Order: sequence, then C-alpha cells, then structure tokens
Amino acid sequence: MKQKYIYFLITTIAIATLGLIAIQIYWVENALQLKEDEFWRDAKDAVNSTAVKLERNEILKKLKAHQQGRYLFIDDQAQEKLEQAGRDTTFDFLVLQEVSREGENLEIKITEEQEGKKSTRIVRKKVKDVMNAEDSVNLMDIDLSFLNNPQPNILESTESPKIDNVIKSRLARKKAFVGDIVKRMIEVDLYQPIEERVSKSEIDSILRDELKSLGITTHPNFTITDDQSQIHLTNEDTISPDEVKDQVSTQLFPNDVVRDPYYLNVSFPRKTGFLLQTNWLMLSTSLLVIIVIMSIFYYTVHTIINQKRNSEIKNDFINNMTHELKTPISTISLACEAMSDPDIGQNQQAVKRYVSMIGDENKRLGLLVEEVLQSAVFDRGEFKLKIETIELNKLLKNVIDKIQIQVKEKNGQLATKIADEPIFVQGDRVHLANVLYNLIDNANKYSKEKPEITVSLEKAGDRAKISVTDKGIGISKENQNRIFEKLYRVPTGNIHDVKGFGLGLSYVKIVLEKLGGSINLKSQLGKGSTFTIYLPNFEASRN
Repeated sequence: MKQKYIYFLITTIAIATLGLIAIQIYWVENALQLKEDEFWRDAKDAVNSTAVKLERNEILKKLKAHQQGRYLFIDDQAQEKLEQAGRDTTFDFLVLQEVSREGENLEIKITEEQEGKKSTRIVRKKVKDVMNAEDSVNLMDIDLSFLNNPQPNILESTESPKIDNVIKSRLARKKAFVGDIVKRMIEVDLYQPIEERVSKSEIDSILRDELKSLGITTHPNFTITDDQSQIHLTNEDTISPDEVKDQVSTQLFPNDVVRDPYYLNVSFPRKTGFLLQTNWLMLSTSLLVIIVIMSIFYYTVHTIINQKRNSEIKNDFINNMTHELKTPISTISLACEAMSDPDIGQNQQAVKRYVSMIGDENKRLGLLVEEVLQSAVFDRGEFKLKIETIELNKLLKNVIDKIQIQVKEKNGQLATKIADEPIFVQGDRVHLANVLYNLIDNANKYSKEKPEITVSLEKAGDRAKISVTDKGIGISKENQNRIFEKLYRVPTGNIHDVKGFGLGLSYVKIVLEKLGGSINLKSQLGKGSTFTIYLPNFEASRN
C-alpha cells in the first residue's frame, strides 16, 4: 500500500472517530443540561411551595392565638355530628345561647323556636384546642362570639324573628371576626421582624420535605434577604460568591400589605455531585462507548502501521536475499563459463581453482538457505538445544580466532579482556558460538574504516557477562527498540554494502532467552555500540 493511501486512510479513520466521540460528548452534555434544567425547575417549585406554606403557617398561628379562632377547629367526628344535628332540626332558626368548655368537652346550649314556641337543648361534643394540635383541622360553621360575653342575650321575644335578621347578625359577627384577624396580620406586617416570623428549623424542615417530594435529596443552603441583599437569616455560616450566583429565589409573604419584601434564596453546593450520582449509569455507558471507539481506532491504526512495516520488512528481505543470492550464483556462473573454455580445461590448476570456487559459493548458498529455514524453525519454537556445560573462556577465544582474520583484512584491531578464572555456563555449544560470532561480526561489518573492537568476559554476581564494544556507525534511538525484530535492518536506502538478511540479532535474542539469559544494547549514532550478554553462571547456581 502506498504511503499517501495509508495517510489518507488513517486521517479518514481519525476524523470519523473524533466525530463519533464529539457526538457522544455533545449528547452527554445535552442530557446533563436537560437534567440540570429539570433540577432547577423542581427546585424553584419546591422553594415556591415552601414560601406558600410558611405564609399559611403564620396565618394558622394567628388563628390559633385568637380567642374565637381557638374553637374553630373541631374533630371530624364531632363536626359531622353537629352538622347532622343542624340538618335534622325542623325549627325556623337556631340561636346559640351559651358555650362553655371544660378540657376537651364543649357544651353548647341551643334555643330553638317554631311557631312562637321555644325549646332548649344542650349539645356536648369533644373538641381539640388547636394551640396543642398538630393535625390538620376542620373549620366548623358555628358562631362562638358568646365566649366574650359572660351573660349572653337570650331571645325572649314572643314574636318570631325574621330569618333575615339572624343572617345579618351572623354576617356582622363574622365580619368582626375576620376584621380582627386582618388587623392582627397588618400589625405583623408593620412591627414584627422577619427573624420572629420564621425560624431556621421551620424553613429547613419544610424546604427539605418539598425538595424530597420532587426527588432532590442534596443538601440545600438558604438565606433570607431584603431588597438590599442584606442577609437576615441563613442556615450556613459562610456563603460563597458562586452560591449567590447559582441559586433560586422567591418572595416571602407576598401578601403583606405595607411590609418591605423579603426573599428566600436557596442554593445547592453539592449540585454537581448530585447530578453525577443520579446520572451515573448514562455517564458510565457513554464513557464505555468512548473507550471502545478509541480502542478500535488505536487497534485499526496500529494494524495498518504494522502491515505497512511488515510490508517494508518483507521488501527489504527480498531485496537483501536477492542481493546475497545473486553474488554466489554469478560467481558459479562465471566459473562454469570459464571451465567451458578449452584452453582453461587443459590447465589443471585453473580447473581446480574454479572447482574450489564453485564449491565455496555452493556452501555459501547452502548457509544462506539454512539461515532462512532456521529462522522459521525458531519462530515456531521447534528447535531443540543440546545442553552441556561449557567453559566460556575457551569458547570465546575460539570464536575470536576465527573472526580475527576478517578484522585484520580491514586493518582493524580486536582487543580482548577475558577473565583468567574459568567461567562455566549451561548451554548449546554450537548456538552459543553462533551468538558470539554474530555479535563480533556485526561490530566488524558496521565499522566504516578501521574497526576498533573490544570483547570482554567477566563474572557479574551469579551471572557471566560478555560485552562486545565497537566504535562503528552506531544505532539511532528510534531503531534500537526494533533491531532484535526478525528481518529488521536499519534503513540504508538502496545501498547494500553490508551483507545479511536481518536475521542475526533476532536469532541471538531467541537463543539467549532459551538459555535463560538476556542481551542489552547501548548505542549512540556515529560513536559506536555496546552489546552486553548475561548468562546464568553454572558454578554459582551449583553452589
């Protein structure tokens, strides 16, 4: 796949992924905004209901305190009986003569008149004194004004009073009663401070109940302020400026006649946490969807990049393999052509030389093919090691002796620092020798002019440590993490001045891991590299 197509594909996937994530975030923000709007709407309703109940409670308190109003609240059962008694009478009118009370017993003396004849009866009922009552109460339509008059006027007229006069009398007394209550309420408007009209506990109780009924359980902060924003009552010692900006307000006692207005302001310092808590399922689902989308994007891009990398490695391998195979094939072809020349055929020395050349190149071809096949075996994990006790000192010296000639051909130097004390390890002699040969050979090949190589062997605790240091071209940081990958070679363009398939270091790492060892690299571009091998020390493990 061409580079520009890969970039186009990754860009398209990135835009699509970002679009999906943006849509998801937009949807979540909208959902949270709707929830917040609903929260403030419910909070506003709760605050308004609280203000209404506070005003009703104040009126109720004044009715309870009024001398006649104390008896306006009678048990449901008593109320029903009194009303029934009124409905059962066949008299023209009823006149309430006398009302007396002992504890919960209310005694009502009633004079009834019909056709000029009077009769008197007494009704005894139980009532609740609303000053001590907490339940809802029922208003009984009975005139109790005689409580203010120790000797009520008793109708002694022999003439039947007209019903209109009775109704007018009742309306007059009702008007006086209502007027007295209104007068007292106006006095409250004028003289009683707001701190005495409501209490923190009363507001807190009513407000919490109203909020809870609408599904809001977070803690509310409230203040009562005047029209100058001066705080007169609050349930918190300190109010932050953010709370003042983010609150709902309503007027307290809006039916006051001449009083300056007061406002009940409610804020919710833990609103954000409450909204997140109540919407955790939606938020968790959205977060999971975003994570899945990002994971798919990462996996897709990672796969595309890996495919491109593998394609490049494959192409490099084919190019390197073609280059490596062409050289011995060309040499064999030239030798065969030379031997077909009759003049050369008569020269036994020349024939021997060409036959030897063909044999060497044939062996080289075999080794190249074997290296590729061996790599496939290593990948499948099918190769077996012939484990034995090996003296690293001798093995390393043998490898150095073999490669010393190649170093000298480039006018290089190969210095050694091998411990005098024998160091033993458990491993496969052939594969371990190949590992050491590969590392020293790479140090020689990747040194441009005169190689300067140092090989050392020493004990490092309970392990054997082998270091191969060169002053060659070095390896850049971005390539250091990949040089142990199969078929990977540091990119050099189309220049193939260093032979190989990129199998050497991957082979080294596989063998060392099989033997329980490890390999480290320290390199600086243009200054050289140091490969360090660690192998378990057989003598240390045995002790």
